[in-house]
Amino acid sequence: MAKGKDAFSYALTKLIFDSITFEDNITKNYWQNLIPSLKNVELDKDIENPAQKVELEFSTTALFPNDKKPKIILCENTKKINTDAAEIILEASSGEDCARLLFISHVIAQRFATHTYLVISKECLEKKLISKPEHIPFPPSFVIRDKTWKPDIVRPNHPALSFKRIFFGNGKGPRDKAKLLIISHGKNSLKINEILKERNVKNIRHLELQTLKPISKEIIEQAKKSVKEIVTTIETFSWLPEDELITPIDFEDFNNLIN
Repeated sequence: MAKGKDAFSYALTKLIFDSITFEDNITKNYWQNLIPSLKNVELDKDIENPAQKVELEFSTTALFPNDKKPKIILCENTKKINTDAAEIILEASSGEDCARLLFISHVIAQRFATHTYLVISKECLEKKLISKPEHIPFPPSFVIRDKTWKPDIVRPNHPALSFKRIFFGNGKGPRDKAKLLIISHGKNSLKINEILKERNVKNIRHLELQTLKPISKEIIEQAKKSVKEIVTTIETFSWLPEDELITPIDFEDFNNLIN
């Protein structure tokens, strides 16, 4: 069965990049071993409009560049990202996200004419897909019309930046009450989803965040409706807006809450 890295490879064949670079040889070897198709990606050097010249950079230090141009900086984790300087940070939380968020990052880089940090863990790249890569729904290409194009403003509730998935429980919907809301992101979402699937839960919600910055308070508020308790992973807690109702807990403690 296809994995997240196969979906990522498929997405690369559908997108147009001006350049693909690696921070150093160690980074290059790491990513090319994970995704061999990177060696064969075709670039378009004849792009005339600067806003369409999207660069893809693979990084380990994820330092924030001083220049402002359409660029995707792909890294494995958020530890070394300067979160104060970065405007847009997306993180995959499924195998499908490896392709879906690459597409979205490409659109965002053009639409906002800025750097987009895309975080994809090895766990997501190795995760088996639910369907074939070509069946994953992707956003339409962003069309830039010469002389009329202006970059959008980055704001928390911008519809082009707010991405999430929410599981309401088996047979449940947004109007049903729940005893617990779990908020997570990244590879922790993979683990939590596995636990919820094994337990066949019906009264627990799970909100997976793919946008870490700018984070939408509205998304959090919508997920909180009609729940008795709200918890989050310690890693996710640092990204959330301040809220005394949300409790950070160790990942190991989730097993005790889910029953």
